[in-house]
Amino acid sequence: MAHDAQLLALWEAAVGARGAPRDRALLGGLPRSLAERNRLALQRYADLFGTDAELIGRCAQCGTAVEFTIDARHCVAALPAPGTHAADDDPQWHTLDGHDDAPRFRLPTPEDLYALEGVDEPEAFADALLARCVEGNLPAAAETREAIGARMQALMPGATLDFSLQCPDCRHAWEAPLDPVELLWRVLRARAERLLSDVALIAQRFGWCERDILALGPVRRAAYLQLAGG
Repeated sequence: MAHDAQLLALWEAAVGARGAPRDRALLGGLPRSLAERNRLALQRYADLFGTDAELIGRCAQCGTAVEFTIDARHCVAALPAPGTHAADDDPQWHTLDGHDDAPRFRLPTPEDLYALEGVDEPEAFADALLARCVEGNLPAAAETREAIGARMQALMPGATLDFSLQCPDCRHAWEAPLDPVELLWRVLRARAERLLSDVALIAQRFGWCERDILALGPVRRAAYLQLAGG
C-alpha cells in the first residue's frame, strides 16, 4: 500500500492530463500494447490500494446497480506476459478468411486510444477505431465490420477486460467492460481529494505543514480531524 505523500505526488503528475500524458504519469511510461496497458494499470492499482477493487455495473434492462469485486493481482496473473502476442511489437497486417470484401487490418494500439480521446459513444468509438486499423475504406457491411472486430479480439488476448454479471432483480445477464486505467485514476483522484481535504482542515486548525500532517499515522490523523471538527 502506498504512502499518502506518494499518492498525492502521483495525483499531481496526472491531474489535468488526458490520453498519453496521463498514461505516462500513472503507469510510469507508455505501454506498447492494449494488454500491457491493462496489466500495468492493474498492477499499479494493486500496489497503491491493495488487491481488491470494488466496482458497480448497471443493468441495461431495469437500471439496478450491481456491485462486484475483482482481484487486481489475479487479473494481472491472467493477462498475457509481455511480448507473448503480436500486438506488443509487430504491426503486421491481417486478413479475414471467408470475407472477400474485407480489407486488411492491423491490431489497435494505445496510440489509437489516445487519438480517439473524447469519442464517448460506444458505436462511434468502435467505428472510428476500426477505421484507423483497416487498410483503405471502412467496410460498408456491418457483418464484415463485426467479423473484423471479432478477429481482432481473438488476436489480442488481454486487450479488453469484461466481467460476466447478472441482475439480481430481472435476471438480465451481460458482459461489463472495464478500463483499468480509468479505474486507477478514479480511485486515485478520490483518495487524493480526501487527503487534501483532511490536510487543509488540520492545517487550518493547528497550523501544521502538509509534510507533517501526511506523516501522521491513520489513527492519530483521524483523532486530529475529529478535534478539528472534521
